[in-house]
Amino acid sequence: MELLGWVTASLFAPPGEALFRELAAGTLEEALEELTGHPVALPRVPQGELQATYTALFVTHPEGLPAPPYAGYALDGELFGPSYHRLLELYREGGLEVQESWRDLPDHLAAVGEAIAFLSTKRPDLAKRLVQEFLSPWLKRFGQAVKTHDPTGFYAALVDLLEEAIHAKTGVSEA
Repeated sequence: MELLGWVTASLFAPPGEALFRELAAGTLEEALEELTGHPVALPRVPQGELQATYTALFVTHPEGLPAPPYAGYALDGELFGPSYHRLLELYREGGLEVQESWRDLPDHLAAVGEAIAFLSTKRPDLAKRLVQEFLSPWLKRFGQAVKTHDPTGFYAALVDLLEEAIHAKTGVSEA
């Protein structure tokens, strides 16, 4: 579950040097292979194009954001709704707190991924709940939008691989 969390955090954070190092070294593909149980070859996308695609999918788009990266929004259709507050309660139950240096909402998928990774050894029950109650529903609601609106195929492939990994690790196949 820890690896699933770190991969999720890496994939939904804005693409920067860490992601590009992982891609160049093949470590992201290795992690996805371990999670899914089969060889993985991600599309090779130039940095600028990958950053533009991330922005258009998850940050801002003139025609409306296809896939807001917020777990609570996927569940409630609004920011700061009941699911957002339930997630914060799960974080507190697991002894996690949002650092002041975090520059986004705590239900951003990168934060949820980090929480899954941190809780996987300390509180595996909570890590699994985060996957089942927040990550899987996000994929179910927005996975197809990512696949439809991703001109590079990079994030579309990652959505498919995350769905496989979640099924392999938890038996949940909601997306």
